[in-house]
Amino acid sequence: MKKRLLLILIFSFVIIGCNVEEIPVDKGKIFEKEIINFEECVEAGNPIMESYPRQCRTAYGRNFVEQIGMPFEETWQDSENADEPQPDAETQEIRKRGLLSPQECIVQGPEKLGASPLALDDLLKIAPMGAMSTSHITPTDHQYWHTVGYFGSQDDTENLDRFNVFAPADGFIINVEKGVDHRVVIEHSCSLYTIFIHVDRLSERIKSHLNFKEDSSYEYAWPKIPVEEGETIGTIGVGKLDFSVVDAGVILEGFISPELYEGEPWKIHTVDTFDYYDEPLRSQLLAKNLRKSEPLGGKIDYDVDGKLIGNWFVENTRGYRGLESQNYWSTHLSIAYDALDTKQVVVSIGDFYEGRGDQFGVKGNLPNPKDVSVETGAVKYELVPYDHYSGGKKWDGIDYADNIEARNSGEVRGVALFELMDERRLKAEFFPNKEGSQVSGFTGNALFYER
Repeated sequence: MKKRLLLILIFSFVIIGCNVEEIPVDKGKIFEKEIINFEECVEAGNPIMESYPRQCRTAYGRNFVEQIGMPFEETWQDSENADEPQPDAETQEIRKRGLLSPQECIVQGPEKLGASPLALDDLLKIAPMGAMSTSHITPTDHQYWHTVGYFGSQDDTENLDRFNVFAPADGFIINVEKGVDHRVVIEHSCSLYTIFIHVDRLSERIKSHLNFKEDSSYEYAWPKIPVEEGETIGTIGVGKLDFSVVDAGVILEGFISPELYEGEPWKIHTVDTFDYYDEPLRSQLLAKNLRKSEPLGGKIDYDVDGKLIGNWFVENTRGYRGLESQNYWSTHLSIAYDALDTKQVVVSIGDFYEGRGDQFGVKGNLPNPKDVSVETGAVKYELVPYDHYSGGKKWDGIDYADNIEARNSGEVRGVALFELMDERRLKAEFFPNKEGSQVSGFTGNALFYER
């Protein structure tokens, strides 16, 4: 979240500083109407947003996203160097490019992780993937590892050297982004990656490989810094560390249109963290894990063709990327299940009221969205707040808790009206501050969603 906000500010300054009428659309011999990809957008002299992947925006507001890496199966003879003398088989494998890096990667590497990102004594609890919030409308693709002393949603801004962050396996740091804190990507092989967000400070050795300025608001780098399993790569203060594991050899089946997620190429390959640890460390980590249902690391892909369940995007809004860098999630919609209580239906709306994203339970928790199809016709959900309970008491979300269950309140905050038009097209409308009896059908404000 913090990284995205910084990117938004930087991009805004770039656009404000450009007079659209003064940008020659024929610069680089490419006219606006002829630009069809990121490379042509750059060649035409348009501004570049240094996000990951990078984005180029034309004078007329069209965005193009850089395609990172080659397909995983691609080999040297299939690449742009095909006319050169073909190297031996071993070198061909080494010259593949990684999913999350523009550089070549080494195919042979660890297949499992051997170290926890945080020392077990420093780890209070692990919140699974799949949570939804005002800015994470679709299920979140990373876990939250909370340190001891965690006190809520705000992280400590002092004592940022308190807890060490460790490399979970041998590999190379291949991407670092610096804003308020750091995002770090470690490539363990051409298949296996780990991603860390909110690393407060980098180790001195890691910093020595980078040319970041201390007073800069945002910088990024594509280094290749070797790290060893268990090595300290940085530190954090009291709070949370975002952690995820990406396996390029896995494509999640619950994203039925993977092309809609090209703005975040790791998302469709994000796997259950615990599957990549062996015993006894796996069980030691699971003892800190809040989720007790399979998959234990959490779930982010719920799509079922022809059913209401899963992620949806307003038609013609570029899928997950949305139309704008700011509030890109406003065109998102997810009808899924709670990350901690997998029986709880959650309706997560990117723009429920006056541009605000919000999440709700469903009064009665029915009908189950996995059972709603085209044949069902229009479905009306009364939207209610819900809380988590443990041991019969409302859970504060801070301390570790067992047997967490979700409970709906009786207060209706609005109505969601859904109708599947075909297998991958949904009509939806939201009615804030209404009850079911006050909603008789769709109005002219209904939107169509796709996936």
